[in-house]
Amino acid sequence: MQRFIIIGIVVLVFVSFMVTYTVRFNEAAVVSMFGRADESSVRREAGLGFKLPFVQRVTTYDTRARLVESAPETQSTLDSKQLVVTAYLAWSVEDPLKFYKKFSGAGDAARDHYREAESILKSKLRSSLSEISAFRLTDLLAADERGSRLPELEARILAMLQRPGGGDQAGAALADYGIRARAVGLSSIVFPQENTKNVVARMNENRKKVAQEITNQGTSQANAIRSRAENDAKRILAFADRMANELRSRGQTEVAGYIQQMNTHPELALFLKNMKMLREVYGRQTTLVLPTTIPGLELLGPDAPASFRPGTVPVPDFERFFHDDAARRPASGAPAERREPVASAQETGR
Repeated sequence: MQRFIIIGIVVLVFVSFMVTYTVRFNEAAVVSMFGRADESSVRREAGLGFKLPFVQRVTTYDTRARLVESAPETQSTLDSKQLVVTAYLAWSVEDPLKFYKKFSGAGDAARDHYREAESILKSKLRSSLSEISAFRLTDLLAADERGSRLPELEARILAMLQRPGGGDQAGAALADYGIRARAVGLSSIVFPQENTKNVVARMNENRKKVAQEITNQGTSQANAIRSRAENDAKRILAFADRMANELRSRGQTEVAGYIQQMNTHPELALFLKNMKMLREVYGRQTTLVLPTTIPGLELLGPDAPASFRPGTVPVPDFERFFHDDAARRPASGAPAERREPVASAQETGR
């Protein structure tokens, strides 16, 4: 008896599996009869449903967003620059009945339908990437995010997929496939290998241009500073020359009176000069051995007092000193006359 109960339970479970199906909250089901379906065949409510075994077939589709990515595709920009672009498309099953009718021939399972749909979506996405030709390279790869037109490009690709033709002039719109395109994006943009060197060279040229502009600005500022410094130096030198000329003129005016007085009494001027020199020389703690013929030391000569005259300024008789000194010098080739040295050794400070 227990065996019959177990067999009955197994048969009941098997029959229940054959006559029932389950629709989850994120799914939509198409119940077809002999491969045909209509509007009444679609069930979107989650829960348990019944079907006729061997007559009806239930195909459930996940209505959540799915992601498909295109293969790297070489595209040309408006300024004839080559880019290798990879794009992605977020899509979902919007109309299960249309989706079933379009892809039921690919197989009985929903995964077969997904695979066939993704193949078509990749083709249409690749065709839609031709919108890149409406943009320049600098529009897509701007220096900052605010200057980039990538969002505009993605919006145009999405609009192209949604309009009749769906990016393929010979194809149908995605709505005719029961598919909804949710979002489009560019996952990568790279340069072809043969263009990398040219791009790097162009970037180097741009950097050099920026560096040259900065250098030119620095040179201009340096020239301006140098010019201001030279002008300031010229003004200072001119002011110094003017002050020097004024001081020189004032000094010449002031010294003119002294020169006139000294010309009136040259002997007194010479005497004062000699006395000043003696005072300055003897004021230092030094020992000098000098001939008395040196100007300023004539008053120290042994014969100097003989030339002094009463009532006059004591000024040596230079002509007599020079005459006597020349007489005492030996003639050429004659032996020198032995005489006492006229130089005086004076120790200052005594």
